[in-house]
Amino acid sequence: MSDYPRVSSALGRYGMADQAVAVAWLAFDDPDSMIAAHDPDGRVSPLIGFEALPMRGADLLASIAAIDENGPRLVANYRRAFPELTAAIDSFDAGVGAVSSSAPGWLFAATSLVIGMEEADVAAAMAPDPEAVEVDTFVAPGPRGYRLEGTRLLRSVMSYRIAGVERHVLARSVFVSLGNFVGTAMVRLLKEWQPRAIVCAGDLFAQNRILREQARSALTTVRVPTYFPSPEDPENALVAEEELLSIRVGPRSG
Repeated sequence: MSDYPRVSSALGRYGMADQAVAVAWLAFDDPDSMIAAHDPDGRVSPLIGFEALPMRGADLLASIAAIDENGPRLVANYRRAFPELTAAIDSFDAGVGAVSSSAPGWLFAATSLVIGMEEADVAAAMAPDPEAVEVDTFVAPGPRGYRLEGTRLLRSVMSYRIAGVERHVLARSVFVSLGNFVGTAMVRLLKEWQPRAIVCAGDLFAQNRILREQARSALTTVRVPTYFPSPEDPENALVAEEELLSIRVGPRSG
């Protein structure tokens, strides 16, 4: 029995259960979303996962303030710049009974909180506009390989918001930066290991146009077959990079 059944099940559906595959598995509600190595014997070895973030707003701000000696000053500046928004974050409670979550969906929800996203910002963020800023995507050692530090990503977003970057630009920038991060991590992995294929799978790749396109762009120079899930197939069947159709943005993309 695989320790990561959703990853193993996806590769089984794609006919790659017995192959050496580099996997980027990003699913909205899966705390085991990761970049991983899949061996021919079926073993999934996590390389980079996601940091678990507090699910209460007050705890989230406290964790950002605790990153380093500059954290308290940043959070204080954010409070002064956005007092009403900060009050709303302080009182936020996801109400799901969990203290924290490493699922990408919660990272995106936390990002929306600190940006102060409004309904109109979602459509603007997904519009075909290249404007974006570089959001921090740092990794640190974790209990299973490395983890992307969501608190540092959120701190970067808060810094840009204080500097006046518009909400929809920041939302788009998070997707751009994560897509670039996935592609760059895969390229580095290929310098140490030669898998049969690269598989980018999960509903976030199927539904989020910006994340998907940025990952594709970062992988254009690799000489290993690269696959993404088809946004036109209800089972998200894989298609080769050169066969990709236009991308449909799903309801959870923002």
